[in-house]
Amino acid sequence: MIIKGKIMSKKHLIMGTAGHVDHGKTTLIKALTGFDCDTHKQEKKRGITINLGFTHLDLPGGNSLGIVDMPGHADFINTMVSGASGIDFVLLIIAADEGVMPQTVEHLEIMKLLGIKNGLIVLTKADLVDEELLELAIDEIKEFVENSFLEDAPIIPVSAATNYGIDRLLSNLDEIVQKIPQRSAEGVFRMFIDRIFTIEGIGTIVNGSVLSGKISSEDSLYLLPVGKEVRIRRIERHGKKASEIIAGDRASMNLVGLKKTEFQKGMLLSNRKLAPTEMVDAKLKIFQPGISLNRWSQLIFLLGTARMIVKIHLLDREVLESGESGLVQLHLPQEIITQFGDKFIIRSSSDDRTIGGGVIVDAHPLHHRRRREKQIEIVKKIAEGGLNSLISAELEKSIIPLYAGQIAIHLNVPIEDVQKTALENSDEIVSYQDKNDFILLSKKMDQEIKNEIKDILYKFHKANPLLAEGKNFNELLGIFGKNKSDIHHPILHLILDSLVKDKKIRIENKTWVLSSHKVEIDDKFRAQIKSVENYVKNSKRLFAATKDIFEDLDIPEKRLSMILTHLRNEQILGVINGNFIHRDIISKAKKALYELNDKSTEGIKLSEFRDIMGTNRNSALEILEYFDNQKITVRVGNIRKIRKQD
Repeated sequence: MIIKGKIMSKKHLIMGTAGHVDHGKTTLIKALTGFDCDTHKQEKKRGITINLGFTHLDLPGGNSLGIVDMPGHADFINTMVSGASGIDFVLLIIAADEGVMPQTVEHLEIMKLLGIKNGLIVLTKADLVDEELLELAIDEIKEFVENSFLEDAPIIPVSAATNYGIDRLLSNLDEIVQKIPQRSAEGVFRMFIDRIFTIEGIGTIVNGSVLSGKISSEDSLYLLPVGKEVRIRRIERHGKKASEIIAGDRASMNLVGLKKTEFQKGMLLSNRKLAPTEMVDAKLKIFQPGISLNRWSQLIFLLGTARMIVKIHLLDREVLESGESGLVQLHLPQEIITQFGDKFIIRSSSDDRTIGGGVIVDAHPLHHRRRREKQIEIVKKIAEGGLNSLISAELEKSIIPLYAGQIAIHLNVPIEDVQKTALENSDEIVSYQDKNDFILLSKKMDQEIKNEIKDILYKFHKANPLLAEGKNFNELLGIFGKNKSDIHHPILHLILDSLVKDKKIRIENKTWVLSSHKVEIDDKFRAQIKSVENYVKNSKRLFAATKDIFEDLDIPEKRLSMILTHLRNEQILGVINGNFIHRDIISKAKKALYELNDKSTEGIKLSEFRDIMGTNRNSALEILEYFDNQKITVRVGNIRKIRKQD
């Protein structure tokens, strides 16, 4: 398409019809397109649209609209809602000879609840009334649509029988298409299936409106919520073969791997497995006069092509009256696929009237059985704050940090949206870059982990003031306890790096210590350390038993343990079979080994080593076994030899 010398890409938009039964919706579509949307025998017999009708319209400006012709009869409102869920704008059709009727009112309310923002008003059967009645009908319509999204929409009188007004309608359609933005083709592909049938020799065919994303003929799809993978054999858009379909398209697909008997109302196709749910939080508005809902109600729920009886639990009030909006939790009898922002309709289960509708706030909420104030505040925050608050709520509900990709899958939204939103919401969400994704956690959890790390290090330093080192990584990993998962390994590294960068901690010999930690020893402490060292060094058996150290030295037990740990860490003392030996004795013993090894070609004998060390046989044997364990010597029979070093 070319506008004023610029090449413009074609838009992919879907127009839906709405209005009272027998006001000429299908006849008008036939006049515009040449296609009769009443294709079923029962529809021909009864003269009304029962099933959704689908066709397309090539506009004078070059764009091509997908058209969903929705039934107007009260008995088929459920079908009408499933068609309206994917449209971009509405053609509200009102017969000039009858004016605004019950389904006209109901359809407009449904369109408002489903979030439709644009549309045109067509006054059909203009040839059946005189000019005065036509003006009266227009005035009535203006009053009817006041304060709605159609308040400023043009009202176009037409006659499908004489083609009066058809050219003006086409011109207005061209204008409105230019005004409405194209849906984004980014993110998850979703298409509710509103029609399925089989053709002999071809297989299973499904129809639907593409809500988001895009898919090509080479891609695989999943039938949800069952999670079955299917393959695309052929894609059609507006009856013609296409290589891909994107958001805003009416599409038909020939699928391999799906039988008609496997299909149920409410199912959708997606390019990835999305998380199903049997419970959602939502914001619900009641428009039907004389209706009030108590804390628990049972009503008909319509979302996409799904229809089911659900239990509705009011969250922020005891009664929800007509004209009011409130927060609710919907308990569903079966799994559905939905996401934040999806619109739905509620109908009475007793007389099948549309009474209201709303928007999904949280597709995977906690169960608010007791309506705790804190939980309800979170739901309110999500309802008011959008994706930003929804991500925060997901993190608050989780006992562990989450990857942005995990949240994206859980919420059925693009990962890029989650990452961008999290980075922009640094007041509530902390983001850590980990390879190709971000690890997200609430600011509260981030601070709790950091405080836990600092608290553990503080307690360790207090118990071990003589140690320059702190806790190693595996020891710090223990702070996560029984909740420890795979994500805690990378997040701990990232949080430790953050604390080091902020100069809250530092690294000492592959351990982490508080930046404020210093090893400080007073004169009394230093004297006690020296006395312990001398006790072990001067032991008659070359090493001192731990029991003897604690019994013979007049030093408090806790402090003595601290000193022994310090001397070991400083490599002043070693341990042989639970006993302490001074490094000077070890050096003397090692020197003796090499002297004996040089003197004898046979090797080192236990008796010779005992004599040169001036100790008894058992003590000499323990020292030699110590050197065996240190891989300094190797025993061959009753002698030992110095190992050859690599």
